[in-house]
Amino acid sequence: MLDIENMNTENKKEKTNRDGRGMTVYIFIGLTILFTVCGQLLVKSASFEFGPFPKDIAGVFQFLIRAFTNIKLLTGLFCAVIASIMWMNALSLSDISFAYPFMALAIVLVLALSPLVFKEVIPWTRWLGVAVVCIGLWIASR
Repeated sequence: MLDIENMNTENKKEKTNRDGRGMTVYIFIGLTILFTVCGQLLVKSASFEFGPFPKDIAGVFQFLIRAFTNIKLLTGLFCAVIASIMWMNALSLSDISFAYPFMALAIVLVLALSPLVFKEVIPWTRWLGVAVVCIGLWIASR
């Protein structure tokens, strides 16, 4: 009788992990968001250093050399790769319909950090949009 109870407990744990409610999936989703946000902020910061994409074809090669020798850009792209690996792990443990709504947190965090990091002025309409996203995330996570 005790063995049956242990098997039921193990089956419940396995089901919990498969449907995306295990703690590990939240860790991988959190790491995905963290590396996504860091990568986006680094790429934006790097763009100040190498400037806008050239309008003429002659400047493209020099632009690409400046961009891809920029340590902030390379670090930002590396963060994107790490975020992708974390995301693959999260999806291996849960349904995409469960995990994907959490990616909205990256949007929220980038918007919240941009005034602090880049001194950007955020209009109230964007903050309202973020509030709607947060409400949607809360509903989707239920």
